[in-house]
Amino acid sequence: MPSYQIFGAWAFLVIAIGALAFLLARHRHQLKLERSNLLEDCLPLLKDVQQKQEGVHYPRVQANVSLAGRQSQIDLWAMADTLQTRRLPPLWLFVDIRCVLAIDGVMDVLVRPTGVEVFSPSRDLAYRHELLGHWPQASILKSSFPDIEKLLQQLDLPLHDLLADPYTKCLTLRPDGLRYVVQIAQASQAHYMVLRNSHFGPLQVPAAFLEAKLSTLGQIMKILESA
Repeated sequence: MPSYQIFGAWAFLVIAIGALAFLLARHRHQLKLERSNLLEDCLPLLKDVQQKQEGVHYPRVQANVSLAGRQSQIDLWAMADTLQTRRLPPLWLFVDIRCVLAIDGVMDVLVRPTGVEVFSPSRDLAYRHELLGHWPQASILKSSFPDIEKLLQQLDLPLHDLLADPYTKCLTLRPDGLRYVVQIAQASQAHYMVLRNSHFGPLQVPAAFLEAKLSTLGQIMKILESA
């Protein structure tokens, strides 16, 4: 092959790689911008907000929030669940609140378990309990302590409200705080079937949605504060 053809082939390869790198960098930049607005609408509900975004991941918000008549630390973040099979990956919103709860150990309600919920302590808890009859039954209720009946009666109304939402996934109560996990989106079928890529498109969590969830979680905190 003549040297000019070899040079031309190398030049084409360098240009192609450069163009691909440019397109990839532009895609990552656009994706980061698209995801950066996930919690923007909810920020007015919070105080002393610190927001961080690593790479193209969804941002993480750490702040203070007024619940049950007191200030608590809150951590909001989202994660795509790529461990599940036979369904499109969901996008979970995590609401972690640090507070003191009058509870003897850990209690966890896990809705429609698949066995890959690494964010739930359910598999490590020793005691499994019957759900109250009017609660959605596709759930597992477990705890680290045997006597839970009185606690369930106290928490009946707010827990029922959370579980009535078909997108609720998990609620964990601990002496030092709570975690609530809810689905806020599902991956695009076209992207996932063709590219195996969890694409959710432009998305914002409405302030009214988070405010309603925080109100219910505040009821739980209030009950356990005086338990």
